[in-house]
Amino acid sequence: MSRTATSRIRAVLRYSWQRYPPLFYLVVVTLWSLSLDGMLRTLGGGQGLALSWDLLHVALSVFGVGYFMRIVDELRDYEYDRVHNPERGLAKGDVSFQDLYVALAVCAAILLGSNLAVSWMRALILLGIMVYSLFLWWLELNSTTYQGSMFLTIAVAIQLHVGQGAYVWLAQAERAGRAPEAQGLLVVLGLVFIYLHWEVMRKTAWPGSTKPGEKLYSDEVGSVASSLLAFALVVGASGLMFHLSHGAAWLFLAPVAVGVLNVALFFKTRSPRGRSGRLAGISYFAFLFAMLVHAFVGRYS
Repeated sequence: MSRTATSRIRAVLRYSWQRYPPLFYLVVVTLWSLSLDGMLRTLGGGQGLALSWDLLHVALSVFGVGYFMRIVDELRDYEYDRVHNPERGLAKGDVSFQDLYVALAVCAAILLGSNLAVSWMRALILLGIMVYSLFLWWLELNSTTYQGSMFLTIAVAIQLHVGQGAYVWLAQAERAGRAPEAQGLLVVLGLVFIYLHWEVMRKTAWPGSTKPGEKLYSDEVGSVASSLLAFALVVGASGLMFHLSHGAAWLFLAPVAVGVLNVALFFKTRSPRGRSGRLAGISYFAFLFAMLVHAFVGRYS
């Protein structure tokens, strides 16, 4: 292997470690996958979470497709990052577009190959997620309408999150040897809502408290409406899980409690969006832990 090829591989690995820290995202993705899988099993009459090699493969596949999406995000945001985030690898030239194209191809080959060996439907969902991710990049470059609204952007892009949930939903049903439970889509919807809560709240701020050029949801609808929308999303997410839970439903009050604190501080102290985003992140993880604990309760009840 030539020295040039070796240096390019090292550059991609450095970029990957910085932009998609494997230890952090493996923990987050594993928690997300286990929580969703366990909740789906309880809906299907199972005994909650059941660990298996197939579930590990599912979590790693979600991690891998998340890495694919992160690279596409980096490519899509190149012009914006050159101005607002010049320290990022692609913006400052640590890696090239060609390097990341190769990384995308390798990632796609591993994901599709390993999933085709198990289920062509799983591979098809992953292929759809990756193609849709590339489509969003095309939209960013070619549609001024898409670029002009944060809410339109997230409404279109959130389908990637739906796709990841559908992948786990299908895999869980295949593992259980039955058709996917229709109610499982409500669990996926709950995860979409809690993600949107975090996404909207971390990009909501009071006028005059942000850096020039930042893109915020509150710029479009105002700080009050944006923060209340974020709160409605955490209530909606927890309400769905409360409705679907057959035991320990009280666990899903925790994300709402943090959401109440977040909105109260946002209005009372006009706290910076950094703190609002961190508290929304706590709501997000509290939600995932509630799902996971609920799955364990189902396992041992």
